[in-house]
Amino acid sequence: MVDLPETEEPPPVARDRLAVLERIVIVGLFLAMTVVGSVQIVNRHGFQLPVWNLEQLLPHIFIAITFLGLPMVYRHRAYLAVEVVQEALPARWRRPYRLVQWLVTAAFLMALIWTTLDVLQFQFEINAITTMGYPAAILTATVPIGAVLALWRLWRIEIRPLLRKER
Repeated sequence: MVDLPETEEPPPVARDRLAVLERIVIVGLFLAMTVVGSVQIVNRHGFQLPVWNLEQLLPHIFIAITFLGLPMVYRHRAYLAVEVVQEALPARWRRPYRLVQWLVTAAFLMALIWTTLDVLQFQFEINAITTMGYPAAILTATVPIGAVLALWRLWRIEIRPLLRKER
């Protein structure tokens, strides 16, 4: 295993209201997904009266959970890591290797933000709507919002400590 220091102390509540907001949003989205799925199942199989287009809302909520939940994953360091390459490296190369990994991840997140903002602009130009009738930009906006927050968490928790040689 890689010798990493313990997770940094969580910031004071007053400074990390964002973490509280992230949790409220994700819990709310999971609750919405549970309610929507349950209503559709009961109506479809219990009453033979499926609610039109309701099941199409579930993948939209799932997409929002995926991207808006990404900052929480970084905050809790709950991501999957394949450490076989890192463990095979000499100790002096492990920190630079991790730094390169996180910088590549940050570059991916920046590219995701850039391309999604382009998609959002196009959706606004054509007034795109989903099959359920709400603006497609609402769903699409979850991608750059989640990526910006994830990039901030990644910088704060992984990249900055590596650059400062704190990890």
